[in-house]
Amino acid sequence: MAEREERKHLTHTPAPHVSKAGDALVISTNERDLLCALSYVHLACGQSAQCIALLRIAAHEHSQNVDLLRILAYALILEGRGDDALATLDRLEKLDHQPSSRLPLMLLRSHALRRAGRMAEARATFKSYASLRGSTAPIEEQ
Repeated sequence: MAEREERKHLTHTPAPHVSKAGDALVISTNERDLLCALSYVHLACGQSAQCIALLRIAAHEHSQNVDLLRILAYALILEGRGDDALATLDRLEKLDHQPSSRLPLMLLRSHALRRAGRMAEARATFKSYASLRGSTAPIEEQ
């Protein structure tokens, strides 16, 4: 009897929604947040491939989420997938108009270019990053 109640409880969980086209899985905000949290754990444990897999599921539905795309770009760089990281960074640059994001995205781009084997571009981007970083450093009070 208890086993039947347990089965009933387990089968009560609603299934993820499938779009009318039948090809896209629609996830809720809570499910997306769980995927992101799990991906951060995988990344922190050095498992960037698993992180990418989880983030790609979440990014499919929430491709406008700047924070999610940033961590995806970082994980792709760690995994050595420079071209994929560059594509993600291109999406990020279209979405993220915050001035404070410019330098971090430039640094990520230089690493992605290096991973993609585009060393001359990577060096130039890093030099631009370094010069901008030096010019925007906070001035200490005397």
